[in-house]
Formats: sequence, C-alpha cells, structure tokens
Amino acid sequence: MEFIKAGKTKDVYKLDNGNYLFRFKDTVTGLPTGESDPGGNLVIGSVEGVSTGALKMSAYYFELLKSKNIKTHYVDSDLAKKEMTVRNAIFFGKGLECVIRYFAVGSFIRRFGEYCREGDALPAVFEITLKDDGRDDPPITQEILSALNIMDSAVYESLRKNSVLISNIIKEDMEKKGLTLIDIKLEFAMVDGEIALIDEVSAGNMRVYKDGKKLSYLELMALY
Repeated sequence: MEFIKAGKTKDVYKLDNGNYLFRFKDTVTGLPTGESDPGGNLVIGSVEGVSTGALKMSAYYFELLKSKNIKTHYVDSDLAKKEMTVRNAIFFGKGLECVIRYFAVGSFIRRFGEYCREGDALPAVFEITLKDDGRDDPPITQEILSALNIMDSAVYESLRKNSVLISNIIKEDMEKKGLTLIDIKLEFAMVDGEIALIDEVSAGNMRVYKDGKKLSYLELMALY
C-alpha cells in the first residue's frame, strides 16, 4: 500500500485495489493553551486507547447506517490493528463539515447569544463550515458555496437532508443508551458518484450529555 498523509488522529494509506486505509492513532487534539478539545487543530499529547475507542464507535455507527441503507465510504474495520478500510472519496472543494445542532451551546451561543439562552432546544439546525485549519474552519452559506463553484443549491439541499437524517438516527440510538446528543459534526464527499458520509463518527465529532452532564470524549467512547 502507498502512504498518503499523516493526519492529526489517523494516517492514510492507499490500497492496491483503490480503497483507502485509515490507521487510527492515540493522539489527543486541543487548543494552543494545552486544553484538550476533540475539535482542536493541534496535537497536544496522546492517551492509550483513544484510537481503539474512536474506531470502535465509528464502526458501530457506520454499520448501523449501513443497515438503514445510508450511503457511506465505510468498507470494514479491524480493531486489533486499529484500522478502517474505506472507499475513495472526491471532496467538495478541499473538504467541508456539516454540523447539526439540537441545543444552543458552544460556538452557537457565542455567536447568537443575544437571541437565545444556553441550552435552548434547536430544531436540528444545519450549518456548513469549510475544512481550513488556518482560517479556523469558517462557516459558509449556500450562496457563497455556489459563487465559489464548490457546490450548487441542489447538492447543498441534499447535504442538509442527509445530515438531518443521519444525525436523527444517531440521536435516537443514543437515547436508547440514556444519552442526549447536543450537536454533531459530519463530513460528506462523493463516493461512487453519490453523496456519502465519510471520515469517522466518533466522540471527537459530537457533544453528548448524560444525566445533564457533558461527557468527555473518553467517557463517551468507553460506552461503546
């Protein structure tokens, strides 16, 4: 296989059959202050077991989505090797992230706190941000995505519908475990000519509460 790149939380290889292999790492991401943050753009250390936890949780949800005929890039996984095999994906621009918010917390309350209170319920609010560490993953609108030739309005609407559908499936599954999904970040690309969920679906991509208390991503992964 061919080495492609070293990521913050996983390394990527291209396999001889055209698929790709993700090798998960025990790295912890965070902020310049040294504070742990799964969405952070810096690697601040490592914790044994993070890789296995992220892979196990991702495989669980990819298999759940597969059972519901949701298109993803997932092929299979090997927990012992900390590896996941995926299909080739063609990105929108240089990559983007879709966010579904069920409650007003985090950056949402920082931006729109004049109009809502911390913890207010939201109707599966949809946002798109560009994957751009240097510009702090800026939010982008449908109009600008079209003007920059990243995607047209039809693709945008498809991403919105897919994001809500997938997030609701995950939310309902979590409720069976006594968990409350606050918000979740998903990534999409074109796989075999269709829009598909890519990357991973793990604790580092979501905010989850249990009994009114926010779970750390280590606590959440331990539940899977």
